[in-house]
Amino acid sequence: MSTADGLQERLGLNSDVSLGLKTAAVLTYVFLYGPIFVILVMSFDAGRYGLRWEFSPEWYLNLATRGDLIGSLWLSLQIGVVVMIVSTVLAVVAAFGLVRFDWPRRKGALSTYLIFVPLTLPIIIYGIGLFVFFSQLGLGRGFIPIVIGHVMYTFPFATLVVAAGVIDLDRSLEEAAMDLGADPITTFREVTIPALMPNIVAAALFSFTLSFDEFLISFFVSGAGSIPLPVRIWGMVRADIEPEVYAISVVVLVISMTIAVIATRLRRF
Repeated sequence: MSTADGLQERLGLNSDVSLGLKTAAVLTYVFLYGPIFVILVMSFDAGRYGLRWEFSPEWYLNLATRGDLIGSLWLSLQIGVVVMIVSTVLAVVAAFGLVRFDWPRRKGALSTYLIFVPLTLPIIIYGIGLFVFFSQLGLGRGFIPIVIGHVMYTFPFATLVVAAGVIDLDRSLEEAAMDLGADPITTFREVTIPALMPNIVAAALFSFTLSFDEFLISFFVSGAGSIPLPVRIWGMVRADIEPEVYAISVVVLVISMTIAVIATRLRRF
């Protein structure tokens, strides 16, 4: 197999496809991954503006001295973990409620709609609404409002992933366990949850990734003492891009891609 044929196979391009479609496919990949490649290259550039590229790990080394960036990264990780746990637990409950509960016809459709309609809403509506809501309650802006806002945003996505597993779950396994003397709680713990574990873990990782990268909700409900990493980066690029932004962006990219790959692998089992 030639190098060109191997590249076509890796990109998913059939040899019988016309040149125009191949070109469009390649341009699509360039459009999607070009900005990421630029950030990666700039993170190792000794210059500030890329006018003359010279390899240097300086900006990565400078991250150790940037307490603001490290603090925001740690805060985003904490928020992501809390949101991941809360969203996943709620998603499991909601998924079983939607799939297994014998809803009346109209109420079942309404319940499903109420859970999944947030998927269609602009995120900025969440941000503005949460900002006004928490201001009226006197909670202000900070860690708790960010967590609540992120849970509201990630919960429907996690529910979709878990509900797909519940729908595909072979109920005969649960029935067999109960026929052998297991009570419903034991069956749920020893049979149902292990069978759904790939979906549950995928939903958890998906929730963490969405929370970790979320900007708009964090922008409206974060306070001076609790600034997540996306909001911190936005503040650093408003007037002039600080080179450390390139390095921290690559760190975030590696974290997000690692989680996405793990979630994708788990969904195959």
